[in-house]
Amino acid sequence: MSVNKGKELVRCAAALARQLHKRQVDKAGVDYFSGHLTIVAKMGQTWQEQVVGYLHDASEDTPNTVDEVLNLLEEKLGTLLSAAEREELTVALRLLNHHFAPDRETYIHRIKDNPLATAVKLHDLTHNMDLSRLPNPTEKDYERVARYKKEYDYLNKI
Repeated sequence: MSVNKGKELVRCAAALARQLHKRQVDKAGVDYFSGHLTIVAKMGQTWQEQVVGYLHDASEDTPNTVDEVLNLLEEKLGTLLSAAEREELTVALRLLNHHFAPDRETYIHRIKDNPLATAVKLHDLTHNMDLSRLPNPTEKDYERVARYKKEYDYLNKI
């Protein structure tokens, strides 16, 4: 893929994420697109990590399926993804949707088998563990961060 197409895909993914998550806020009450998705996407080292960073919650937190999200991405892009690109994004986005797993442990273990999903989940966990974004963290927040740290350590082992 050309560098320009990769950049255009990231731009379109950002626009789509902004549209799909309109009026959603994170735990700190901040706009979900700018307060979480953009931060996770910008941690990405490749266009794939950035696209999945923007879209990792789209099928989980909106009424759209992964296929619908990718169809919308192709509409914004004005062209189809290659079969390989679409497959790579589909697999990662499905793995990152916890609704496809019976429990949290299975969800995290499945992610570990896919380098793209693992990279994006590590970025997601990194941001989610930053309690400085919450004005008054609760005991529940500290418990969640402890769980996230264990998941991060598991995913980060080579």
